[in-house]
Amino acid sequence: MSAIDKVIDVALNEVGYLEKKNDSQLDSKTANAGQNNYTKYWRDIKPEYQGQPWCACFVTWCFTKAFGKENAKKLLKHYPYVYCPTMASLFKLYANPKRGDIVIFKHGNEFTHTGIVTGVNGDYFTTIEGNTSGGSTIIANGGGVCKKGYYNSKLPGTKFCRPDYDLIKEDLTMSQYEELKNRIDEMSVNLTDIVNDMDKKLEKLTNPMIYNYIDDNMPEWARAAVKWAVDNGILKGDESGLNLDDKDLRYITMLWRMSTRQKIDSRM
Repeated sequence: MSAIDKVIDVALNEVGYLEKKNDSQLDSKTANAGQNNYTKYWRDIKPEYQGQPWCACFVTWCFTKAFGKENAKKLLKHYPYVYCPTMASLFKLYANPKRGDIVIFKHGNEFTHTGIVTGVNGDYFTTIEGNTSGGSTIIANGGGVCKKGYYNSKLPGTKFCRPDYDLIKEDLTMSQYEELKNRIDEMSVNLTDIVNDMDKKLEKLTNPMIYNYIDDNMPEWARAAVKWAVDNGILKGDESGLNLDDKDLRYITMLWRMSTRQKIDSRM
């Protein structure tokens, strides 16, 4: 799930929440409904502001719920976001929305209301807003969390703040997780093969193979050369055998081939 999807998903789950008459039953979506601006959002974000308009607090709450306080602070460029003009002063203000933007609505000469942009289709954009009411007009101090929709061209002065969602590492989808897991498993197998091969080579370096007799243990390519060296008194060995390693076999084979080549040349 992308970071934008995550914060929108949190906001969607809050649609239908109604503000309360007092600080009772704040977690219920509909119980104790009233018009006194008491909400779980103020309780969780800035309890001393309980009873104040809460549209910006709702945005802060969604970002905090989705990403944690520290990441929310990075995305919002301050913490908590409770006042629309502050947001306007911190962000580059875009005239046209993108999904995941924070919209700040202008009334007169001041930004007075805010929400999260959930979709854009040409001039039309949709939002989820706190402290509003249903309908197609801007309600800056309504009673709940609602889905809304507007035509941007009909909202002069409205602007859009664009959080840098790249600051948030996206969660892996199940298919991405499985693909990554398979790659790690393949790498583990390959790494195991490499380590085993290195162990074998190291074993040869630290404990080289010793050939005491001309038998099946000795590489076939070296047997004729070693026999030649023994027959001609070049190799004698001792009571334990010939005591040859791979380097000795290569050297003796080279001598044998040189001797054989000289005999051929002398006959020509």
